[in-house]
Amino acid sequence: MDNKMKAALIGGVVAGVLSVIPVVSTCCFLWALGGGFLAVFIYLKGAPGPMAPGDGAKLGIRAGVVGAIIYLIIALPMMLLWGGASMSAAVQQSGGGSAMGAGMLAGLGAFIVVVVAVVIIGCTALGGLIGAAVLGKGAGAPPPPPPPPAGFGGPGPGA
Repeated sequence: MDNKMKAALIGGVVAGVLSVIPVVSTCCFLWALGGGFLAVFIYLKGAPGPMAPGDGAKLGIRAGVVGAIIYLIIALPMMLLWGGASMSAAVQQSGGGSAMGAGMLAGLGAFIVVVVAVVIIGCTALGGLIGAAVLGKGAGAPPPPPPPPAGFGGPGPGA
């Protein structure tokens, strides 16, 4: 496994798991930003050279895909089981006996989970972009000028 994939896996796991934990998930999109930033940070610890912001965004997208898959695997069943049951109970308590309405609400909840997973990918890409811009080891800065040749600036031939 190359360093980019290892960094993306670690950043994605952090973004995905922290985004689905019930109380901690209120900062879901901040965890995704942090996951992209973390992926760039981990990659740059072993990288031989600088990293451009575009490469950081690509690494953030990798981390976001990992995080979104983890988020979907955990959040979608939770939403369909507990969210659907609570929505069904709320519909029946309000006087509506329609199971179809509860099913539509559960489907809407599942759609929202998928939209959140897509937003996680976007936020990790942004976190990777920010991470590469902040930590990129001088990416984008011009290289220093070469040293002057030997004897440059010394006395001339007639001195």
